Amino acid sequence: MKTSSTRSAQNGIHLTRLDRFVTVSPDSNLPLNITMLYEDDQTREWARETFEEVCKLAGEQPVRPTWWRLSNLGQPGVLAAASSTAMRADVIVISVHAAEGLPLPFYTWTNAWASHRLELNGVLVGLLGAPGVKNQRSGRVGDFLRLLAKQARMHLLLDQRSCSVENTNGHVNGHEARFALRF
Repeated sequence: MKTSSTRSAQNGIHLTRLDRFVTVSPDSNLPLNITMLYEDDQTREWARETFEEVCKLAGEQPVRPTWWRLSNLGQPGVLAAASSTAMRADVIVISVHAAEGLPLPFYTWTNAWASHRLELNGVLVGLLGAPGVKNQRSGRVGDFLRLLAKQARMHLLLDQRSCSVENTNGHVNGHEARFALRF
């Protein structure tokens, strides 16, 4: 299966909203912690775009990134480390294709850090592969991320990403992109 991303003008909208939520410390020695969870190469690229925007916003302040692949959360050591970094993160980026559900280790990960966050503020960025139906909401994953942000006392930015998936038989399945911002 070959996957390619189709960029639209809307794909960057959430990035311009980050400046409202990312707090840069007056003590430039303290790093800005960002945790990124992604599903595959395409969703890692989506997360990288957000990471680059956070680096621009940080200016002189150092940025400490951690990257986690969704499929690796089933390993206890990875799950523990990913949970620990999320507890201390100023920005958490979740970049996935799924709109209706994710594997159990994802929910174990969120339960491990959300109610134990050390930071009282921050932003949760959800980058979700757009559903095939135009103007459809972000699905159960988007609903879950809204609840997660509330529980973790974080601001939420949701961005549905446009993507095309091409199977080996040449069939292309395109999706519309739509942006939703929730507080």
